[in-house]
Amino acid sequence: MLSQIPVNLAKVSKKDLDKEILRLGMIAELDAVNLYEQLASMTSNSKIKAILLDIAREEKTHVGEFQAMLLKLDKEQEKELAEGKKEVDEILG
Repeated sequence: MLSQIPVNLAKVSKKDLDKEILRLGMIAELDAVNLYEQLASMTSNSKIKAILLDIAREEKTHVGEFQAMLLKLDKEQEKELAEGKKEVDEILG
């Protein structure tokens, strides 16, 4: 994503806007996690690596915050998330 919003929020219905905002927040945080972890894997400086990985962990917490709020607003998302977990558990045994 890197600073580009993949959805035209002006075209999102008012009843869905908050859910889309939360999803965009999740996308941005996941993008940041990927960036920081990739940068950490590229550096040979252990101090920089430690800082990048710490920041990546913080971004993962932010993903969780957005997800928790989204699940309060979107019961279908909550149901499908549980269904996805169930399917993985069945596949993996």
